[in-house]
Amino acid sequence: MKNANKIAFIANMQYIDFTTWFEPKALQQMKQTIVQLNQLIDEQMQIYKSESNPQTNEVPSEYLEFQLERCLDSLKINILYEFKQASLNKKFITWDKNPIDKPIKLHTNNSLMQIAKLAASAHSFEALPQLAFIDLETDGINIETANILQIAIIKPIIHPIHDSLHYLKTFSSYILPYKGYSQEDNKAFHINHIGEKQLKSALLMEDIAPHIAYQLYHTILVGYNINSFDIPILKRHLIKYEEELIHNFSIDLYPACWKDKKQKLGDAIKAYNLSNNPNPHDAMADASCCMDLLNELIERNELPNNEDDLLDLFNSPQNIWQHFRRNKIIDINPNNKNYSHLLVTTPSSSLKRKLSEISTS
Repeated sequence: MKNANKIAFIANMQYIDFTTWFEPKALQQMKQTIVQLNQLIDEQMQIYKSESNPQTNEVPSEYLEFQLERCLDSLKINILYEFKQASLNKKFITWDKNPIDKPIKLHTNNSLMQIAKLAASAHSFEALPQLAFIDLETDGINIETANILQIAIIKPIIHPIHDSLHYLKTFSSYILPYKGYSQEDNKAFHINHIGEKQLKSALLMEDIAPHIAYQLYHTILVGYNINSFDIPILKRHLIKYEEELIHNFSIDLYPACWKDKKQKLGDAIKAYNLSNNPNPHDAMADASCCMDLLNELIERNELPNNEDDLLDLFNSPQNIWQHFRRNKIIDINPNNKNYSHLLVTTPSSSLKRKLSEISTS
């Protein structure tokens, strides 16, 4: 009976062109919102003028900015509600109304959502060297003993001219730490749910280590709590199989988001009003959320969008997050000789003067 109801429900689904549905709905909602805004401003201005001396018809710009923001928020909420209601019994389609005359990158296997997110964030990443968003799922939290059970790497490839040529280079795999490893060895199964099914198709860490090192070579690693967790664990495993992690430097979004408290990635997603993580504790889903989060931090000017300013942050007091332990937002990879000079402590101004006096005496 359930299957019959499901088939009947699918049969009753309507297919409709998105533009045909959206345009009249958006215009209708916009008109209603504008009418409500005008009525509100008119009412509040009359009250204000009745109490002000002298009376004036001039409306303060900060007041109008405040009302416009509320108006746009209301419009967004109303249209999204209409869309969600329509999605209950409609499937949306679209036609090629305006064929693009730009070159198109094919065979990237990017989803439509990945294409949309990268297009929205490309301007934040275009001035940076190659980024690599990473996330590990492990069988414990001790960085000295934890085994890697899953890894995800997302590298946004930004084309300097054609936005249609942006694409994401992704790699994700379950990992078998060693032959004979089983679900019983995974002490974090209740969190990551990596069991016999996933381990059956997993690649041996010994075999995958060279590929991981190659994918991360000379990149900027980005992730959540990576400086204190993911990177030390990954380095330990690569060294075990005679591989080296030669990235440039890393951006840890954990201390970048929280200045005075300990919070999870999901809390950061909520705090920055980003799309919910559809699959928490899946490495690829978490790495994708980190890409959204870095874009938002750059959009809000909480992190710079170029290499020089990020490296300037490394030796500044703002780079250290003092809570539970000393976490850094930016951390230089000492194995990369091109950046090792940044690890040398700059003398204080008083010491510089003494050195100057010695050199001239």
